Amino acid sequence: MSVSAQNDLNSFSNGADSLLQARMNARDAEALRNKESYSAKSTRFTYERNFKYNNIVFQNPDTIPDNMHRVSYYESNNYLIQNLGNIGTAQRSLFYEVPKVIGRTSGYNAYNPFYTTPDQIRYYDTRSPYTDIKAYFAGGGRAITDITFTLNDSTQFNIGGSFKALRAEKQLAYLTRGDRQVTSNDWNIFGFYRPQKLKKYLLLFNTTQFKHTVQEQGGIIDPALQPEPPNGDALSFFDYEDANVYLDGADSYDKRGGLHLYQQYDLDSIFQVYHTLDYVQQIARYNDDYDLRGYDRYIYDDVVNTEDSTRTINDRNFFSDFSNEFGLKGRTKKFSYTAYYRNRILKNESLRSSSEAYSSAMEANEVEHYVGGTLRQQITPKVFLKATGEFMFDGNYLIEGDFSSDWFDAKYSRVVSQPSFLADFYFQDGRNWISGFENETSDNLEGTIKISSNRVSFRPFLRFNRISNYIFFNQDRVAEQANSDIILLTPGLHFDYAITPKLKWSNSVRYNSISGGSASNYKLPQFMALSQLAFKNVIFDGKMIVHTGIDVFYQTEYEPLAYDPIIQQFYLQDSFVSDDFAKIDLFVNFKVGNFMILAKMGHVNQLGTNGYFISPNYTGARRTLDLGVRWLFFD
Repeated sequence: MSVSAQNDLNSFSNGADSLLQARMNARDAEALRNKESYSAKSTRFTYERNFKYNNIVFQNPDTIPDNMHRVSYYESNNYLIQNLGNIGTAQRSLFYEVPKVIGRTSGYNAYNPFYTTPDQIRYYDTRSPYTDIKAYFAGGGRAITDITFTLNDSTQFNIGGSFKALRAEKQLAYLTRGDRQVTSNDWNIFGFYRPQKLKKYLLLFNTTQFKHTVQEQGGIIDPALQPEPPNGDALSFFDYEDANVYLDGADSYDKRGGLHLYQQYDLDSIFQVYHTLDYVQQIARYNDDYDLRGYDRYIYDDVVNTEDSTRTINDRNFFSDFSNEFGLKGRTKKFSYTAYYRNRILKNESLRSSSEAYSSAMEANEVEHYVGGTLRQQITPKVFLKATGEFMFDGNYLIEGDFSSDWFDAKYSRVVSQPSFLADFYFQDGRNWISGFENETSDNLEGTIKISSNRVSFRPFLRFNRISNYIFFNQDRVAEQANSDIILLTPGLHFDYAITPKLKWSNSVRYNSISGGSASNYKLPQFMALSQLAFKNVIFDGKMIVHTGIDVFYQTEYEPLAYDPIIQQFYLQDSFVSDDFAKIDLFVNFKVGNFMILAKMGHVNQLGTNGYFISPNYTGARRTLDLGVRWLFFD
């Protein structure tokens, strides 16, 4: 391949990025002169947002095995989430999530973390076919497979795809091999196209499909509600696979899919026009044949019709979103800008029944209109300021300021967002609501001070949220709106210390405070800490790496939200306290060439049959051995 042909591989960029383009071309030319083989250095990717905001930054695939052992979503999210104790089960962030959409959503979001959205798609620029294979085998029959493949057919066209599968056997009330709780498939196809004869035009495209099925269990039956076994053994919350659970035969289902297109045309070096088309639909279902004469009553009492003790509950919700965005953008040496108009055509249809005699259906069709823009200013070579605003014609809005530098990062946002369709109305023969809620408003601030030396990284941080008209689900599992403010304040510290060049101690500590007139409507552990002591050795120019050590996580007691599988929502409860606990993991991550392997003994400090709770009546993973591999191919 000639140097000129290699330079054409950088066809992502436009004339406004000439300096960055020159650096990339020089890097590629040097690689050719050195006869560099295909590797992570010859493969790079970026995201759609970098084109939209004229900030073309490429990254190389991560080939470092550090923290590869954090296999489950609970661990990979640094324990800052809540789920039901198994991978693929309903999940939420412990901390307030600032809404990304100020208009309507379906409200069914318990399985959002497992669906790859268009903004998460990576667009690759490769010299050769690239394949990334990850396979994790966690204890208890839990498995995650993640495969990505992409290639450049030419300098003008790239296509690829990824596939992620979750398979998790039941951790509670387990019968035999193949007794699955979670089955999930998530795949997408993506690529870019820049015609050779029309190099000022760029098209990014992707299509996504997601199907997620969960066998709901309702949690462990309280031993106080169960009869004593005939052998005289005491019942416990920590019988794991031998535990008795409330539900048998109930299942949740979430299916999503869509098409996403982004196209831009360069008018000149300062002005470009762009258009984004997005269509996505979601189907959420819940089904169960219940019998209120048994333990089902503890899940369904007060939320279904109790005239007959045996019935079938069948909840179905269909949501679709068709969006178009038209904008103008550009870049100079010091700043970049974006201005746009967007419309969303929404449809939400609900069908709920628990018998042939009773069913309810509701349909909503809405059209939303937005205008917005972004300005990114380069104040100095290492100091950036970004301002974003979006306004919905109905009065909702989002404003955000983002400052970044070598020593300090800060972000402030104010968001006024509409209630979801689910929060606005729900009809079942046992419970229903039409809320007419006000818009939820939040002021959100994050700041981090960055102090580093050769051996120490010291990063104190602060997170602040003030939420007005907070929408939540109360103890009766009904949507409710707080009548006064909630103030969340989390000061914390990230602290790393290199004890020796190969031995590192890393820490992350959070103190959580909740105040305001409606403070009782939000729950958080008061104190959370994650610490790691790890030995790392790198030899043969990074081709062989070993990363081994110990992770310790601790949190104080609190009243976690309970989970209602019918509407896929976490809700307030005040009868179950999750005690404080510590979880200790031993791990080793190893890399040889482009092959990586992990081994981890999780929760090694578990004594006897004791354990810990992530959610009410749902225990966290017991002591297990987790294994995993990752294999990269660059040709």
